[in-house]
Amino acid sequence: MSFRMNSYQQLSLTDSFSGLTSREQKALGHSWAKSFADDIFPFIEEEPFKVLYSSNASRPNTPVNVCIGALIIKEIFGISDDEIVENLMLDPRYQYALHTTGCEEQPLSDKTLSRFRKRCYDYESAYGTDLLHNCITGLSEKIAKMMDINPRIKRMDSMMIAANIRKLSRMELLYTCVAKLAVYLHKNNPDALLKGLEHYCDPNDYNRTFYL
Repeated sequence: MSFRMNSYQQLSLTDSFSGLTSREQKALGHSWAKSFADDIFPFIEEEPFKVLYSSNASRPNTPVNVCIGALIIKEIFGISDDEIVENLMLDPRYQYALHTTGCEEQPLSDKTLSRFRKRCYDYESAYGTDLLHNCITGLSEKIAKMMDINPRIKRMDSMMIAANIRKLSRMELLYTCVAKLAVYLHKNNPDALLKGLEHYCDPNDYNRTFYL
């Protein structure tokens, strides 16, 4: 998967936003989505996350700023991955906040956020740099300002948001620990690898376990 900067930044005449009534547009303009769309989303830096993707020509990545924006909103409202994906499909506020009103199909799927978190986790494990933490803390003042503007939004420190976003699910964390142990044993002492753990050494095993 190759890296591509997100081009969906400005509303156009063909956006679904244009199909809303004036009353609906006014309500949207007074919602949390307006604050997020104007004061947070445009300042999510995608370039540092380029290292997570291949430099070879291939299928482009899901926009990084959409992934990170969705993860921030998910934590602010205390909802699950599935709920943020569903809300993005059905709720104009989420589409407006993430600048996806111009997309024919919303870019997030049930696998997108989990895979993105794992890319960040693997990079941090290898190089010691927490890309998500750096990104979220860089937005801390803007997130705090948004929370003050919208009293119905769940109050949460930006450090907590960053910590929560980078967490894998319990099942993913357990799998990752066992897989790393199996790969280590296979590489350094193949005879010590317990029978039945061989599949963890297959690079495609993670996807088969969680997504098939």
